[in-house]
Amino acid sequence: MGDMKLRCHFSIIFESLWQFWIVIFLMFFNQLDAIIDVIKSIGTGGLRGLIDAGGLWGLLGVTLLTAIILTVQYLRWRKTWIIIEDNLVIIERNTLRKYKNNIAIENISAVNMERNLFERIVGTYRIKMDTSSMTTANETDVSIVFREDMAIEFRRTILERMSVLKGNGEKTSLAEERQPDQVFETTAEEGRTVFHYNTKDMLAHTFYSMPLFSLIISLSGIAASIWYISNVGLSTFVQETIGGFIAVALLVIGSMYNVVKRFITYYDFTVYRDGGDLHVRCGLIKLRSYTIPVDKITALEVEQPPFARIFKRYSVKVVTVGIGDEDGESSNITMSLTKEKLKKQFEELVPEYQWGDIEAIIPEEKGGALVRLVQSIKWHIITIGCAVALVLTTELNLWIAVGIPLFVDAYINLLYFVSHKTAGYHITDKGVVISKGYFKKTYTICTYKKMQILTMEYHPLARHLGIGSGSINLLNDVKLVPYINKEVAFKISDNIIGGTK
Repeated sequence: MGDMKLRCHFSIIFESLWQFWIVIFLMFFNQLDAIIDVIKSIGTGGLRGLIDAGGLWGLLGVTLLTAIILTVQYLRWRKTWIIIEDNLVIIERNTLRKYKNNIAIENISAVNMERNLFERIVGTYRIKMDTSSMTTANETDVSIVFREDMAIEFRRTILERMSVLKGNGEKTSLAEERQPDQVFETTAEEGRTVFHYNTKDMLAHTFYSMPLFSLIISLSGIAASIWYISNVGLSTFVQETIGGFIAVALLVIGSMYNVVKRFITYYDFTVYRDGGDLHVRCGLIKLRSYTIPVDKITALEVEQPPFARIFKRYSVKVVTVGIGDEDGESSNITMSLTKEKLKKQFEELVPEYQWGDIEAIIPEEKGGALVRLVQSIKWHIITIGCAVALVLTTELNLWIAVGIPLFVDAYINLLYFVSHKTAGYHITDKGVVISKGYFKKTYTICTYKKMQILTMEYHPLARHLGIGSGSINLLNDVKLVPYINKEVAFKISDNIIGGTK
């Protein structure tokens, strides 16, 4: 495990250009008519016509800007080094603005690998590293691109040194022949339990985790379009309401994309545990490989979206720095499972959290329903005010002017009701299990040693009833606490401060 001094793969220079070219494309698209005129001038006036139309100067300008950006990116690449030295990862840049970032390996919470289509073509991987830092908890600390073999060697070196610092000895965290494209092919043969989800499992998880509102929008848009066309005819529909149709179509396509995106993100989902680390791989278009040190996990979340609640399915996510904190990232360590399969995977993947029994959840104190009822009064007042304003200042039908505010008020009160029904807690000597949600229910399992602050708030009525609600601050998240007795809150506080760590 010698020291290393590396540069990123030179393809990172060209990856940096895509944002620039998107801007150029949008500018060209907005000036499409002018560009067509320029193209016509080439056919009629040749090069002179192109110059007179201003097209040549525009082309030269874009070429010059591209050359400048390429030069800047090249110099940045040429002067940037990634160094592994002792127990430090050093990012050093010696351009006009000198930059040096020293990262202690013991503070690294996640070492992830991913590759998009471009990176697959050029044979590179992107390494993402995150540290246990509150200030950078919601962003990647280091993102670097290496050639395939260098990326595997770099990550293995980091993982080995992390293992040594944990006192596990100089054991190899990843075998020599492995990389994310085949990292799980030999794992089962070595005696580890590997959980792999096939296409059928992926489709089932996509359905169980489907956003309810996306489905409602899609079905409503399709049904409304079919009904309208059947009543007015296709030709009239195209002539008179094509703009509305395009708007509805975009909503439907966007909603359907959210569903398809889940399948693409979780495709070929595979997970196993190796010592103190979880290894996860998934993705169809963008392949992602996560290594999650179990001791860096701040909490587990067991989720039940609306359809999963109906069919009694559960999926588990980790709450940790570096996983799921960027758009498109998944922090899942399971797909949708029955309760029996969930328990089995808990035993294999995260036995440290087996104490978090979601079946032992106690509903929040009954007084919580009364407090929520009182809190909803302000919405009734706002509803009456909006209804009066609509009746007096608009020409809307009376039923519509009154009905719309009443519908919104009813929906808000429904949320108060379902939030009370899903809220609950379970207190143990090792940690806390909290359930919350509206139509989607989430169980959060968190140990006392990962809690930083417990904040409790007491509504006047809640204080009279001897209950309160609040929040638990973790390193990179905040979890709401339902209405609990003061004695329970004091017990949690004592365990956070006390010797249970």
